[in-house]
Amino acid sequence: MRQGWGAAVAVAVAVVVVAVVVAGVAARRSGPGERPAAPASVEDTGASSSRVPSPDGSYWDPARMGSAEPAPMPTE
Repeated sequence: MRQGWGAAVAVAVAVVVVAVVVAGVAARRSGPGERPAAPASVEDTGASSSRVPSPDGSYWDPARMGSAEPAPMPTE
């Protein structure tokens, strides 16, 4: 009977350890929440931006939605 309890405790400890490790990895990947500083120049550096424009509800009006077509599949 003691082996059953010992196995249950060992499994519970293992689950807690795995949960702590996963939480630590997730916290490390998210980082401190700081954004990198914007470049000082406004010239075209060839880099792309990762900022999303603010949502504009007037963009997808009924006429635009009615005429929308899927993008063509790329061909190599």
